[in-house]
Amino acid sequence: MKEEFVVYQSKGKQLLLIFLSVIMTGVSVFLIFPQDLDVGFLGGSGSFLIPLVGIIGTIFFGFCLSYSIKLLLLGKPVVILTKEGFYDYSSALATKDRLIPWKDVTDIGVFNVSGQNFISIRLENREEFLASLSTITRKAAQANLKLGSYEINITMQSAKNVSLEELLMHMAEYCDAAK
Repeated sequence: MKEEFVVYQSKGKQLLLIFLSVIMTGVSVFLIFPQDLDVGFLGGSGSFLIPLVGIIGTIFFGFCLSYSIKLLLLGKPVVILTKEGFYDYSSALATKDRLIPWKDVTDIGVFNVSGQNFISIRLENREEFLASLSTITRKAAQANLKLGSYEINITMQSAKNVSLEELLMHMAEYCDAAK
């Protein structure tokens, strides 16, 4: 077993996410000024719902775009496994530079939401961990818990040359060695 196992992000997948974010941000901006747009269930061009959807979409997809560009430029890893624990950089809501010790991990499994698989990690000290998160990250983690996942969810969507199954195997190996 290596001292550390690092999963890097795929530049190609990151560029695809940037492209999709640009399209969705553009569509959202277009919706802010609907002109003669008629979307049946949202009302006609005089409705306030279409611009509202556009504003919300612009904020959300604009954030996704800026985050994706930042990740592409920085070239950060997705996940780092060490003998002491792991670092998760897989999403905007990840634990980032915070080491999650293996001694705190009670279970590692796969969690599926809408056809996308995540590695889901259960922690021994759930309440303490949740209390240490920022408000937005805590709310997202609590929403994930209500869906049936654990406290930490790692997505491998932007990973390069490592599958979810491979990372799961390595995580189990490091976790078992630490206990």
